Amino acid sequence: MSGLTVASQAVGWDDPKTARYYEQFCERHDRYRRANEALVAHAALGPGQRVLDVGAGTGGTAELALPHLGSEGRIVCLEPAHAMRARGKRRLRDPRATWWAGWPEPPAGFDRILCGAAIWQLLPLGETFPQLRDLLAPGGALCFNIPALYLGEPDEPGGGRDPLLLELPALLAEGRGSTAPPGEPLPDAAGIEALLCTAGFRAVGWSFRLQLTQAEYRDWLKIPVLTDHLLGDSDPEARAELIDRAFERVDRGSWRWEVWRGWTAWAI
Repeated sequence: MSGLTVASQAVGWDDPKTARYYEQFCERHDRYRRANEALVAHAALGPGQRVLDVGAGTGGTAELALPHLGSEGRIVCLEPAHAMRARGKRRLRDPRATWWAGWPEPPAGFDRILCGAAIWQLLPLGETFPQLRDLLAPGGALCFNIPALYLGEPDEPGGGRDPLLLELPALLAEGRGSTAPPGEPLPDAAGIEALLCTAGFRAVGWSFRLQLTQAEYRDWLKIPVLTDHLLGDSDPEARAELIDRAFERVDRGSWRWEVWRGWTAWAI
C-alpha cells in the first residue's frame, strides 16, 4: 500500500481462502446465480452440444448449463486457479463435466463457449475474441456477460440513505491508497461489439438488472482477491473483520440497481 512498508498479503484467485469466501457468497446470495441463469437462457443450448466454460470458477455456470445438454452433451470447465477448480470438482460431480487448467488447442470444435462474469480477466479482448472464435465449430456461439459498471456505465440509484452503495468502500479506503497497477481498460459496449465483429462474430446484445443489497455488497467484498489492491496488507480473515466493522456504520437497508450486459456472438 501507498506509504506502508508492511509485506503484501495479496491472495489472488488461486488460494483456498478465496475459493471459500467465494462459495460462501454464492451460498448466501443469488447475484451470480441470476447472472448465470441469464447467460444460459441466451446461449441457445441444446442436447448433445459440446460446451467450453471459460473461467468456470467453482462450477456455477456449468451447473445451470448441464440440464440443457442431455445425456450426450459435454462441458469442459476451464479454470486456471487450482483452488477454485478443486472446489468445483467437489461440488459438481456430473460425469458430463471435466475440469481443465489450460486452454484447448484449435480446432476444438465447441458448439458453445460460455464465460460468466469473467471476460474482464481476458484482456486484451482484441486478441481474446479471435482465439475463442478459433475454438468454435461452424455455427457455434460465444456467450458472455459482465456488470455494466465495468464498461463505464454508471449504476442506477436504488433506495435507502446510500442508494449507490458508496459508504462501505469509502470507509474501507480511509487512509489507504490503492496499489492496483495501471492496466488496459475494458472497452465500452460499442467497443466490445466492434471487436466481436472484427473477430468474425455476429453479436446480439442483451441485458438485465438486479438489486444489489448492502449486505450482499459486504459479503462480495470479503472475497479476498477483490480487495487485494486496497487491503492487501492484511490476511483474508482480518479483512473480513474490517469489512464487518465498517458495515456497522452504513445504512443496512440501502440497495442499488446493478445492470449487466451480455452478448451472444455467433461465429460467421
